[in-house]
Formats: sequence, C-alpha cells, structure tokens
Amino acid sequence: MTQGTGRDTVSVRRHNLRTVLRHLHVHGPTTRTQLGTITGLTRSAVGDLVAELAGRELVSESGVVAEFGRGRGRPSLLVAPRADVARVLAVVIGDDALRAAWVGLGGGVGTVAQAPHHYVPGDPGPSLDQLATLLREQLADPGHPPLAIGVAVPGLVRATDGAVALAPRLGWRDLRLVDELRRRIDVDAPLVTGNDSNLSALAEHLRGAGRDHDHMIYLTCGLGVGGGIIVHGRLLEGGHPGYAGEVGHMVIGGGSGPCYCGGHGCWETEVAADALFRHAGMTVPDGPTRKAALSQLVARSEQGDPEARAALTAPLPAFAAGIATLVSLFNPGRIILDGVFAHLLRHAGPELRDAVAHLRPALSNGPVDLVPAELGAQGPLLGAAEAAVDAFLAGLRTGSADAPAAARGAAR
Repeated sequence: MTQGTGRDTVSVRRHNLRTVLRHLHVHGPTTRTQLGTITGLTRSAVGDLVAELAGRELVSESGVVAEFGRGRGRPSLLVAPRADVARVLAVVIGDDALRAAWVGLGGGVGTVAQAPHHYVPGDPGPSLDQLATLLREQLADPGHPPLAIGVAVPGLVRATDGAVALAPRLGWRDLRLVDELRRRIDVDAPLVTGNDSNLSALAEHLRGAGRDHDHMIYLTCGLGVGGGIIVHGRLLEGGHPGYAGEVGHMVIGGGSGPCYCGGHGCWETEVAADALFRHAGMTVPDGPTRKAALSQLVARSEQGDPEARAALTAPLPAFAAGIATLVSLFNPGRIILDGVFAHLLRHAGPELRDAVAHLRPALSNGPVDLVPAELGAQGPLLGAAEAAVDAFLAGLRTGSADAPAAARGAAR
C-alpha cells in the first residue's frame, strides 16, 4: 500500500481507510502494529487512520496485549470494529419466509426477525409490501441506522443495477427491486441485492467452511440447485455480472426433462426435489407444501427410514457427474455442500467420492475435497450482510465530508 501525495492523497487515503476497516471486519481485533505490517503503512499513518475511523464510531480501541520485539514485550491496544453501532441490515427473501437481522461489523448476527412470505406467483407487489413492512419494523430500532442494507434473492440478479432479472419460482421477471423498496421505505443508506446462493458462497468463504480457500465452489440443493464460485478469493460474476454460478441449469448427461426455467435437461431436474419425489414415489403439487414435503423426506432419511434413504441417494450418479464437471472446469480447492447435498455427503460420502473419482481418473490430482457447509440457514443472511458491507466501503469517504458518526458516514 502506498501513502500518496498531491492530487492522489484523497483517493489513497480512502483506499487505506477501506483496507484497514475491511481487515478488521473480516479478521477481527488487531493491534496498530499488526495493521501496519499488513498494510505496509507507518505506525503514525495507521494511528491517523484508526483515529478517523474511531471518530466515526466505526472502530474502538480496548484491551491490552503484549507485542514482542527486540526481546521484550510491549503493551498495545487492540483495534476492533464497533459492532454495537456500526451495523448493516441483512435480509433474505425465501419461498416461504422473509428474514431480517442486524449484523455488526465483524460478522456478529443479532436476533433474526422472521415473517411468513405469502407470495403471489407473477405479482411481486404483495411480496414487496410484506418485505417493506419487515424492513420498517427493523428500521424503527432506536439505535444507529444501518451503514447499508443487503437483500438475498432466490433468482438471477443483475449486479449492474440490482434488478431481479428472473426469479422463476416467484414468477418475477425484470423487477427493479432496489427502486421498488426505496419507494416503500425511508432510508438513505446504500441498498444492494444479490443471488442467495452466490451470497451463501461468499459467506462460507469468509466465515464458514471455505475460510482459507480462495478457490472453492458452494453447492446447495432443495427445491432446486444453487451455487456460487469463488476464484482468487472473489465471487465469480461472469461477463454479465451476477449471472454466473447457475450450476443447477447445467445440462448434464442424458437428461432431457423440462425444467421450470424453461430449459430441458438441467442438472437440478436429475438431483433436486422433483427427482427426489419421483424416486420416493411421492406426488407433490406445486406450491408451499413442496418445501415441507422435502423436509419431511429428509427427516425420514435421517431417522433411518430405508425407503427415504434410497430415494435421497438414488440421484448419486447424476450428482457425481455434475461435481466432476465442475471440478474439471474450475479446479476448486474445496467444494462445500449444503441442503440435501450435505445430507447425501453424510450418508453416502464414500460412494459419492468414489463416483466422482471414477468419472475423472486421468485429470485427478487427488481426492476432491467435499465438506458440509458450516453456516446453514445463516449463510444467505451473512452473505447479504457482506454485500452490504462492501457497498458501504465502496462509498466510504475521507475528511470532513464524512460525519463523525457511523450513521452519517453511511447515508449516501
């Protein structure tokens, strides 16, 4: 990191402020000396940055640790995020529920508020009104307003403008979600959206099973299949930002059945709910009962029901084929499995690994590292929070243009 002079000083300082604050957010309390080592800045420069961040109520200094140098220990204060007041609001739109929680800098999740999601397929209006009600309840909190708001959506989200290009199960198409929410709630903070599986991948990378893995893939299975791909420590967005990671709609093997997306032969038609119900001999109509029926099938398998277990493991060959394809394309250091996929890993892990190895022996550089997700239902919530923090950091300014309080520093 450089310290810059002249016309570049302001932009360099902004960069340095963001770097310091992001490090504290991801890695937790750190001494000024350690921050200097990480950033390459002098101790006085780090002290100046910390003082500015503290003045805005974004960080604080407390506690004493011994730092060793030149043969003796020296007491030093720890710099930590002000998670009590420097917070973002994270929201998850699900098929059956809407969830919201305050998440402090550093990743601590507060109480999760939840409301039923009574959506009308093809008409986003009722969903938007329900979501706005939940947000207004959270924003009525007498504490500091949010630095930013992040929303996880079960559909394709254009990263360029935050619009929902397609959410097939909800029947949404070309919905300008950010604009619609701003019409319904009074908030000045940045408001960002993202695909729920992509955001879960980001959360697992930073705070879950993908820590220390800069090349990883997250896969989840329920009513459909979702995924997110991390390359060089960053979420892969693709040439049309936000559209990458739709792994459920890869065409794998000989599948030719219709998919709700309008395509044919999609991977999820072979491994997700429709296939699982078919293997179990279950007829489940479209609608909110499908998720409950799938949960009951998984619960029966967990309890040792042989028919349920057989139904859930029947798609193993198709599942292995999809994983083998992804491994050949992206060479991930780790693949994180969630939902039904995690259940399959628990109960048929050796068979799954053998099936993947059988499909790609010539390309194998060792066993594929398959692990269960750590965050579970909090994955999309924490991912939405990370998207919100990124939006706040992108707008972080320096000098007197920013108010000393975190709330005013975020209101743009």
